[in-house]
Amino acid sequence: MKLFFYFLFCISLASAETINVSNNINDVITRSDTPENNVTITDDNNESNQTVNEQKIFLSYEDIPSKVIVNQQFSIKVKAIVTTKDFDKIKNESTPQKNIIILNSEENWTKKDDYTYFKTFYFRAKNDNITFPQIYCQLYKNEKLISSQEFPKLSLNIIKLNKDKYFSNVVADYLDILKVKTTKFDENNLMVVLEMKAKNANLEDFKLPWVIRDGIDSHVDNFPLSEVYYYAIVPKFTNKFVFSYFNVKQNRFIKKTVDLVIDNENISTQSDLNPQENSFNLYKNITYVGLAIILLFIYYKRRRIIYLIFFVILVIMFFSNINLLKDINISKNSKIFILPTKNSTIFYITPKALKVQKINTREDYIKIILPNGKIGWVKEKNVIHN
Repeated sequence: MKLFFYFLFCISLASAETINVSNNINDVITRSDTPENNVTITDDNNESNQTVNEQKIFLSYEDIPSKVIVNQQFSIKVKAIVTTKDFDKIKNESTPQKNIIILNSEENWTKKDDYTYFKTFYFRAKNDNITFPQIYCQLYKNEKLISSQEFPKLSLNIIKLNKDKYFSNVVADYLDILKVKTTKFDENNLMVVLEMKAKNANLEDFKLPWVIRDGIDSHVDNFPLSEVYYYAIVPKFTNKFVFSYFNVKQNRFIKKTVDLVIDNENISTQSDLNPQENSFNLYKNITYVGLAIILLFIYYKRRRIIYLIFFVILVIMFFSNINLLKDINISKNSKIFILPTKNSTIFYITPKALKVQKINTREDYIKIILPNGKIGWVKEKNVIHN
């Protein structure tokens, strides 16, 4: 009997151990094969770091110039392979470097297909000693950075041009002179104003060593085109204005020559110069005097009041014409501008209140002749009203 109970006890122990092992095996299978359980054991922070660190964008250069000239606007075409569609935008970040600038960093990338993007970057090398900037291409999703790649290192062949006194420092695909204006600046000098247009050019650097004084009066940049108003003060005996620029397309210097003719017609932002020096005014004055003499003679013969009235009118017109220059007073520290434009160059600041001659007006500017004979523009607010 004891032996029977002992036998049953052993069987029950064996059955209990078998059930427990079976349950443990099922638990292991469940934990290893269920995807949901795999996700739940992943730490959120680790997952985020893994996503950011995963390389999803790869960069390469498609088009690199064989040589670059100092001050040239040159282009480099970049190809980006993106291995994911799950992003919102591509951005560029760069570390500024001395003597080289990026001209179009904000421009968008062009999509070729689902995974390929292109962008042409435009740069300008300010001299022959440059370090290519560090540029990063970055992918963003919901305003969060998900991947970043630095542009491959690049070494450029920078060439410095040999200059002469006529070189304007401009390097361009082309340069056109749209308008020219030459006026008398003072008794010894002329002022030349050029309106110029160029493509892929550094027009704002236009400067000539042979002129007395020069500068850029206004600059409009609509990349890759740009326009400027350039002014220069030259000796009055100068009859030709000469400068050169380097044409990248033709790979040579192009010389430009402009004949200087003093012109009082309204061109660009300039208006006519001293009205007393205008030959048309001289002819008008002669006509007034001639008609007045004739009318006075007729009145003497016929004694009719109508001829006397016309005679008086002509006399008034004559004196009005020869007194077009009106004396005005301008305040101390008044700024005298080359041209009547917002960003015009200031060539003189009055050390005290001055009496000047008013020639003309344009919007809120007044054209004046200074006591030293120089001609410029002053803002109307600087006029002293008695």
